[in-house]
Amino acid sequence: MTSISAGIDDFLQERKPQKWHRDEVSRYRECILGVLESEFTVFNFFQSGSFQHGTAVTPYSDVDYMACLSVKHKTGSSTTILNKVRDLFKSELVEAREIYVDRPTVKIEFPGLVTDYEITPAFFERNVDGEFVRHIPARGGTWREAAPEAHLSFVADVDQKHHGGVRMLARLLKAWKYEHSVPISSFYLEMRAAEYGKNNDSLWSLYSLRHIVSKLVSSELAAMNDPARLVNRIMPCSGESNRATALACLRTLEKDLIEANRANDAGERWKFNQALQAVWGSEFPYVDADTA
Repeated sequence: MTSISAGIDDFLQERKPQKWHRDEVSRYRECILGVLESEFTVFNFFQSGSFQHGTAVTPYSDVDYMACLSVKHKTGSSTTILNKVRDLFKSELVEAREIYVDRPTVKIEFPGLVTDYEITPAFFERNVDGEFVRHIPARGGTWREAAPEAHLSFVADVDQKHHGGVRMLARLLKAWKYEHSVPISSFYLEMRAAEYGKNNDSLWSLYSLRHIVSKLVSSELAAMNDPARLVNRIMPCSGESNRATALACLRTLEKDLIEANRANDAGERWKFNQALQAVWGSEFPYVDADTA
């Protein structure tokens, strides 16, 4: 007999980056950084997304890097620096299959186990009580603020409070996103999971997910305030069309989670598993209906 907790653990463990993934990421990191340093003054170059936060879902998650450049390289239009970085990579990264701008990043597609890398040029904006706020490219050639180190610390602190529960919720939300190709920001989902962890003393996977998703639906997938209180509101999607699509998917997810919780409480094993596989696909393990 497999409990829901064990089923989730097995499901996420199979989608956790392994040593061979990390080795490949490390190799490509050195290659990318070397090219950047041949043209730009790079003050810092660090992972800023799922791989660094411990919320990656292989084989789907990108590897995100923040390239903190000297302000002397900052251009009036963020489009200009993105194009400069893209052109540099195109001329030097002969191993890459494709390189293009996907604002706010330059996206590189390599062959291998971990194929997609996103490089975001960033420039120091201000220091707030020891936390760095940076400018990164935004829509229309503008700039917006980002504070990746502070957000990493926020997720880590709240996750520690719940003994790994926040990262588990974030990875389950991202696994749903990838299973259904939902056009919603992974960072937004992660911040919503961390926000829930901050405001609640205990977590239980399905119950907590249902409450997170119900809040997103009732708010019509609204932008959220930065929990670190450093930058502007965190947007869920790249545009109104994607927001409408993501909201429709969230309504379906809410119904499936409500049914999963109902069937679990009623001990209806078959209906319970049908609801779980509607959320995460047929590869989700068959589990017992219980409240573990």
